[in-house]
Parts: sequence; structure tokens; C-alpha cells
Amino acid sequence: MKKIIQYPKLFFMLATTLLMPCMVGCSEENIQDVTPEISANDAVPRVTMYTPTTGGKGTILTLYGTHFGTDLNNVRVTVNGVNAEVTGAFGNIATAEVARNSGSGAVKVYVKKGEEEVEMTYGTLFEYSTSPIVSTYLGFKIDDKSGKKYGNLQEARLWKPMAIKFDNEGTLYIIQDEDPDVAMVKDGQVSQFLSSSASGGLVNRMRDLSFSLTYDKLYIANDYNGSGKSHIVYIPWESTGYNADNMAVLVDQSTNSNIDAGMTNVAVHPINGKVYSVKHNPGEIYVYDEGQKKMLATGTILPYPTGSDQKIESHCMLFSSDGTDVYVSSQRKHVIFKGKYDLDTQTFSDFQIWVGQYGEAGWAEGQGTAAKLNEPYQMDLDKDGNLYVAVFKAHRIAKITPDGYMTKYAGTGTSGITDGTLDQAQFNHPAGLCFGPDGVLYVAEYWNHTIRKIECE
Repeated sequence: MKKIIQYPKLFFMLATTLLMPCMVGCSEENIQDVTPEISANDAVPRVTMYTPTTGGKGTILTLYGTHFGTDLNNVRVTVNGVNAEVTGAFGNIATAEVARNSGSGAVKVYVKKGEEEVEMTYGTLFEYSTSPIVSTYLGFKIDDKSGKKYGNLQEARLWKPMAIKFDNEGTLYIIQDEDPDVAMVKDGQVSQFLSSSASGGLVNRMRDLSFSLTYDKLYIANDYNGSGKSHIVYIPWESTGYNADNMAVLVDQSTNSNIDAGMTNVAVHPINGKVYSVKHNPGEIYVYDEGQKKMLATGTILPYPTGSDQKIESHCMLFSSDGTDVYVSSQRKHVIFKGKYDLDTQTFSDFQIWVGQYGEAGWAEGQGTAAKLNEPYQMDLDKDGNLYVAVFKAHRIAKITPDGYMTKYAGTGTSGITDGTLDQAQFNHPAGLCFGPDGVLYVAEYWNHTIRKIECE
């Protein structure tokens, strides 16, 4: 028997074969119970092996031994001290499902004998691994904007979601295109937060959003309003939430003549709270001056190859958590810029084309300018300084290490709406991207009309 147990699949097949003659005349209990005929007083439960020895949430462990019994209520299995759900008890074999976040550690089997539990520990430790999985958070593909509606996560339908961001209370805000409005997700309910049609023409083509340092204002970058003017609006926090009815213009083209059409991004510095934006054309960084109520040129113009135009169309400007690094994505030029920020002088320096090839659309993994992007949109950083990018026309999420090496993080490169592992998952023009307070990476898909999430299972 010892040699047979070394090959669990063979053992299981042999045990099943031996039981076949009993399939008609034996009770269900006897069919399952292959425990040797030993009296109850002498029957000592033992665990001789289990398989597999590695896995993550949902892994089914098959445990081999003796005298497990057939009553699920009398068998308990733990992995690293965390209860696994026992799914089968067949005398000498038991099965159990590994719980989420169990971690690596000993596998123990507990079998009730009377009022007590017999504890058995197998010598080989279980190695818990996490594997990121792409799933659909809300929405699914609809044919036209008439299908857009609000409600709970299961029934809500979005239309062309773009930029997304969480506030400090965990509420998710979603900018939607074409039928322009801002949706919010709070307590499992999706509702309309801001409607462009109800704004009196104040907003019409929203592209990016950010929050003030103290979260007392929500800023929205508006490519143009009903009069064709670009601007940044703000919405104040008023006791119970942001009040869209009191939305006001922070700065617009009519009062700030040096800002032309194309305010497609807005960023708040994480240390000093200053509001920044990168002009559409040319790619120059501006800062809001509270005294003058204007966006003032910083004098920092993003680099570009000689002879190339400077119309970059950026949908995202992003600071590192310590405020010393700054990233700008260019949808039109297919690159990501990176520069430095001096906290004392509040000035920018050392900007470079960090990843991608200026004006060259495509997809290629690699270091810095050896890599190729195809319309990078929103970005976010993880705690280790890795940059994640929604690459719109490549149907992928890119990951860029702090030293500028870009690889595919998720997506096959073919448009679709398949959930699953990072290699299996398909996206359809991902545009928005940010980490939530739960550590999960959320992705807004323009043409799937969904919010997807990537989390470790």
C-alpha cells in the first residue's frame, strides 16, 4: 500500500475499481468509506500525504490517509492555521478548498473522535501563491448610449467610461464620454453625480479629474464647454459630499488667454497641493496661481524631436507619492515623459521621453525608447514605484519598472471582454486606470463600457 500511495491518482483509480461491485447493493455511506476494517477503538486517523503542495485561493487539496470518515462535519482542514472548506470525506481520502489569504504553512487535518479532535500534521508545508485575476466589476458591452442606466453593480450600465479615481472615503468617480456625465459608485450603488446637460453648458467634454490635498474640492479638466472654451472646474465638499450644483470654474480660456483649447488633464501635487495641468499644444506645464486666479506658465516645455510638432494631448499627469517625480502620458505622441520636481523651489527639471517613441504608434516591450506604445492614457503607481498604464489602442495594461523597462501586465492585445488570468484576459480600449483603497487595480474600458478589476486571488 505504501508504494500505491506514492501515486495518488493510481490509488484513487484502484480504490474506485474495488468499490464498483458494491455500487448496486451497498449503501451510499459504504460506497464512500474505504477505511480498513478496524474497530472504532483501534482506528487511529493518519494523514500520509496531500497534493498539490502549492497553489492559491480555491486550490483543491486532496489528502490521503486513514480513518477520515465520511461525515464532513467531523473533518476539519487548516492551511497555515486558516480553515479550508472541506468538500469531501471518503474514508481514506478527503478534499478541501484553500481559503483566500491563507498564506504558506503547515497543512493540518482534524478528525473528531467522540468529543475530541485528533490533530494530524503533514511534514511538507503548503506554499501559498497569489495570481492576479481580471474580473468585471460593473457594466457590460451595450450597443448604444440609450442602454446606459444606474442602479446596483449588477444592473448598472455605463457608456464610454474614461478617467476614474477614488476619493478618500472610497467612492469611485467615473468620467463618461459622448453622453457626457460623471458617475459615482458608493456602497454598491452606481448613480449619476454630474450631468453635462444639467450644467448649463459649463462642462461638455470632461477628460480627467483630481482631488485637492484635503479633499475639499474635486477638480475636473474640461476640453471644452458649450462655448468651446477649455477650463478646469471645481466642485466643493459640503458636509455630506461633493455638491455638483455648486460647481464653479477655477480657470477658463476666456479669462486666461494663454490657455488654448485642450485642457485634458489636471493633477494636484501630493505635498504642497498646487494644481497643475499640461497644455494640449504645445506641451507646456502650467500651475494655478491662487492670487491671480490664473494658470501660469512654468516655463517647462516637454521635450520633442527636432522638426516634430508639439501637440501632445495628455490625458494624465501624475506625481509620485513623495512629490519628487512626475509623469505625463501623451496619447497623440505615444510616449510617457518623466521629470523631476524640486519641493523647495517648486520647479520642474530633467524632463525626458522616458518610454516610447515620439510619434510612433505600436507595441513593443523593452527599455525606455526601445519600447513602443499606442495611445497611453491614465496611469497610476504601486507602492514599489512601478507605473501601470492603460494603453488604449494596444488593448493592454502596461507595467513600467522604476528604471523604465516596460512589459505587458495584462491583456492579449486583441480586443475582447474575457476575464481570467493576466495572459488570458482581453480588454477593449482601456482608458482609465487607478488603484483603489483596497489595493485592487481598476480599469475603465471605453468600448466595453465596463469597469474591470485586477486583484490577487
